[in-house]
Amino acid sequence: MSLSRFVKAIFLSVLVPFSVAFAADDGLYRDVFAPNSSFIRVLAPEQSFATVGATSLKDLGDGLSPYVNVMPGDIEVALSATSAVIPVEANQHYTLVVPQDGAPIVLTDQLETSPAKADVTLYNYASQENVALYVPQAKATVLTDVALGAGKSIALKAPLTLDFEIRHGDEVLATVSQVALNRKAGLAFVLLEKDGVYSAQAIANSYVK
Repeated sequence: MSLSRFVKAIFLSVLVPFSVAFAADDGLYRDVFAPNSSFIRVLAPEQSFATVGATSLKDLGDGLSPYVNVMPGDIEVALSATSAVIPVEANQHYTLVVPQDGAPIVLTDQLETSPAKADVTLYNYASQENVALYVPQAKATVLTDVALGAGKSIALKAPLTLDFEIRHGDEVLATVSQVALNRKAGLAFVLLEKDGVYSAQAIANSYVK
């Protein structure tokens, strides 16, 4: 077996796919919060602030806010030009996607938070349908068919440092290099588009009370 095929086999053996996001970062884990509480964050690259319940988020410089700890019930999320009420259930993670046009989209996130893996999410905030997340070192597509305004997640063995490409078919839309995957941690790739030019960034999941 060649070295490249051996590395690919090892890499693929540790992928655990599932649908959209459950978060943790390497400094603030779920078990520091009240039992049965949940979390809401906002994806709004065009906005500078938001409120989640009674919590103000004043720095959305990367477009993706920290997760805000909330208790189950109807929680209002407000931004400068729009708002939404999320019916929060216990032990859930949510991302409110605020598109440039149209109503906000509520995604229920589900991450593994495994002590041996890192959760990786891809959000499609561009105009291209059905994008994918590709790992060049392994020659492997790890997430497929991420629709407009949607997200998908996967748990990857950690620690690893990898390059990632966001693709549509065989076309590479954006590349993020040297991304560190940490155990029991999460990060999100956000695909953006401006004037027909695509870009992407990797943002570590974080939490606030």
